[in-house]
Amino acid sequence: MFYNKYMWEQIFKGYMVRDCTLGFEHGRIGFYLVPDDDREHLDYGWYTRFVAVKLSNPIEKRFYVRGGDNLDLARLSAAWEPNQTEFLLVDVGRSLWSYKPNAYKGSEPEIPFDGKGYGYAAAGEVGCSISRVTRVEGTVFAVGGPTRIFQRMPNQQWYEHKGIPLPAGLSSKDDDVITETLGNSNFFDLAGFSLKDMYVVGDAGQIWHFNGNIWKSLAFPSNLTLQTVTCGGDGQVYITDIRGSLWQGRGERWKLLHKGNTSIPYADSAWFKNRFWCANDYGMMVLEDGKLVAAHQAKQDPIPTEIALHAHRIDVSPDGKQMLVCGGSGAALHNGERWELLFSGYEFEDE
Repeated sequence: MFYNKYMWEQIFKGYMVRDCTLGFEHGRIGFYLVPDDDREHLDYGWYTRFVAVKLSNPIEKRFYVRGGDNLDLARLSAAWEPNQTEFLLVDVGRSLWSYKPNAYKGSEPEIPFDGKGYGYAAAGEVGCSISRVTRVEGTVFAVGGPTRIFQRMPNQQWYEHKGIPLPAGLSSKDDDVITETLGNSNFFDLAGFSLKDMYVVGDAGQIWHFNGNIWKSLAFPSNLTLQTVTCGGDGQVYITDIRGSLWQGRGERWKLLHKGNTSIPYADSAWFKNRFWCANDYGMMVLEDGKLVAAHQAKQDPIPTEIALHAHRIDVSPDGKQMLVCGGSGAALHNGERWELLFSGYEFEDE
């Protein structure tokens, strides 16, 4: 049993699970919760709840919970050994919470960014936003705009990758040009085969590759916003765009695998059990026979319907042995052999 009715009422009741991460070792997981009500969230801001779970502990000692209203539109990840052992929840404004058991917990100073340091005097101080936090090997990265990449370092520090220049439009004396440039210069995801072989994608078909020393801009056959990127176990890179199309390739050679027509882009993608997966608020898809199909309708190992109800976000452990999904009022874990429904609020809501 993941929780009892009392713990559900104290922690999860009235909330939806917005994001999840596999913690810094097997048996630890984390969740980002927001209220499940009729508030205009984007007007009033999310009330954020972070929950860290140690599955081996008894139920009454299993959960660490932090709540507050000083984060908006956050994403969650966790750094793994040997580099770090911590959970990180970062919002669009670079504010963050961190949690490392027996070491630190709570708010940290926001991820540092000095727009003046780039010499764009005409634009004044350039702002910076975060679109996603993600993990390569055991290291957490935060990516956003304008074309920014931050790497989590030891001792609660951040390193900014400055090898990608700020867009030239930010040097304009025209405020409209600056505003338009900022709106078309976001990075939305980063993935890597290793820390010396990484890809980052974003607005206007932008894709950059890092070889361990420098970042290089790559040509891509579409100028649509690129939403997610995954480095597959087959040696290929998989990219989804804002319309839900799926691209495959590496370097500067890309081909369209699946032409999408989704009303909302995929929020996450991953490689697990030799297959490509992606998910959004509508559900989870898997690449099968050259097409993206609903994961619960796949010919090979379809996911159970009760799992599909909660498969809106995805995280895979750095060793590729576990996949965690979440959404709505629940979450589920695949251990490489079978699915386990960790929890579903429906079991208590129906009582």
